[in-house]
Amino acid sequence: MTVQQQPQAFLKSKPGQEPVLVEGLFRADPGRVFRAFTEPNEVRCWFVPKSGGLVSAEIDLQVGGRWCFVIEKTAEKQIHFEGEYLAIEAPNRLEFSWRHVQEYADGTREATDTSRVSVTFTEVGKATEVKLRHEAIKTEDARRGVGGGWNGCFGRLADLVAPRNG
Repeated sequence: MTVQQQPQAFLKSKPGQEPVLVEGLFRADPGRVFRAFTEPNEVRCWFVPKSGGLVSAEIDLQVGGRWCFVIEKTAEKQIHFEGEYLAIEAPNRLEFSWRHVQEYADGTREATDTSRVSVTFTEVGKATEVKLRHEAIKTEDARRGVGGGWNGCFGRLADLVAPRNG
């Protein structure tokens, strides 16, 4: 693994495989990368492609605290990801539950089964190795989507935390 890796190199598991494994080496210290995962304004910069952007990001960073990232909101429905923090060891480890939800104006909700994400942040010289494991995703198609999503996220995350020249 090199610091200059290409975005497509982040996904380490085969597409559709359980669990989804994503890894990257980021040119920043663990505290910086951990903040990118846990501060709403930071998450908004890398979690979805720039073309869409997050409508909102709410984070209650404590064990048992909830998080919610809204990716689309109209008068008819809201689409978001949500979960609960299961373990927090700043700046080295995060674990949280995960659901994809469509919530309609009439209050009805369609949600995927809950899956689990664990992320470790390990200092490697002047960089941080991030290993993400997303498990308990029920279908191969969903795992393919999640793997591709995290792969793109890691590419944008690398751009966000890279040191700026000048």
